[in-house]
Amino acid sequence: MPGTRALWLAASPALPLAMVALPVYVLTPALYTAGYGLPLSTVGAILLFARLYDTAQDPLIGYLQDHCSPSVLRSLSVALAVVGAAAFYFLLLPVQGLPLTWQLGATLALIFTAHGWLGIALLRYGAALSQDVDERGRVVASREALGVVGVMLAAALPPLLSDALGQQHGLALFFALFAALTVASLLLFTRAPAAPPARIARGNWRRVLADRRYLALLAVVLVNSLAMALPATLFNFFAADALGAPGLIGPWLLAYFGAALLSLPAWLVLARRLGRVRAWYAGMALALAGFVLVPWLSPANAYWFYLVCVATGAALGADLAYSTALIADVIGHGVEEDGGSYFGGVSLVNKLALALGAGVALPLAAAAGYVPGGDEGLAALTLMYAGLPCLFKLFAWALLARVRPLLEDAP
Repeated sequence: MPGTRALWLAASPALPLAMVALPVYVLTPALYTAGYGLPLSTVGAILLFARLYDTAQDPLIGYLQDHCSPSVLRSLSVALAVVGAAAFYFLLLPVQGLPLTWQLGATLALIFTAHGWLGIALLRYGAALSQDVDERGRVVASREALGVVGVMLAAALPPLLSDALGQQHGLALFFALFAALTVASLLLFTRAPAAPPARIARGNWRRVLADRRYLALLAVVLVNSLAMALPATLFNFFAADALGAPGLIGPWLLAYFGAALLSLPAWLVLARRLGRVRAWYAGMALALAGFVLVPWLSPANAYWFYLVCVATGAALGADLAYSTALIADVIGHGVEEDGGSYFGGVSLVNKLALALGAGVALPLAAAAGYVPGGDEGLAALTLMYAGLPCLFKLFAWALLARVRPLLEDAP
């Protein structure tokens, strides 16, 4: 079983991966609409198609990784890390004089390919490190903790640096810090423990699709991820226009992700006492409770939004602690031969939720009359920010209750 130091070394790539994920999924809509002037519906459509492409490629990525030798897997991972980092730079700072729509689409496609490959590789590697249930929980918690730190850096640094240095110089410095942390994490990862060798019979999608427990849990993950994707897509717009506090976006995001990070140890303890499924119910209940206050918020009492951020952030901690760990429990030793295919499916449903979140939330907001920076359609924006996530969270709860007997039979 890996020790504490080995766990953090094994989790180190999660930090730069998360630093890319937040700008792509949360900051890009606001950056390209309010910052670069593209219409909201155009950005929503590009994000939808880019994420659908991202979603469709994940099963193939997982299958390919199951058939790669360790040396080929390492070489491709390093190459894609370089390509993804370069594309991330041009996403933040597009070339002047070239069409923004084409630049946004091309950079997103390259980033999604690199991020998908590296993310699936890290998931299958972590699941293979230990077959002990509690150790799996520690592996997941370490990886997700560093991921949350990366998200917090991505949430705080761009607005702070842009305010201090201007948007162009601020984003350029943010990228330089990201590049330095990427190099450092790759160097640390070279000292992480090696995963057990894969078995000879690898990458069989028929075995994966015949796994009833895996498919049942995948449905829960999909609906639950959609409940998180909707408010994530609309967060900046809700904070800036419905609450009239764009200057608090950074602090609110830090409160949200800080609560997720600090709650992880508590969720691990609760899982040991109640089991992961029952503990996940508690996390879902906390998410529902966190959104209760939203309809009563306005620019006059916007500071109460900190409570929403802390409650829903702590609920995010439960999602991070349990969903991937339950997947690893269900897969068991199958990760050694079909790990890429299994986690390709997990990545697929997570990204499908993000694609639907952007493709549904942004056009619906525009259809309801909402225009970023304006006063129209704010009631619809609030309903989509808090009401729709609650409906999907309740649906995820019902699905989890239905499949609970299958999950509790996991080895």
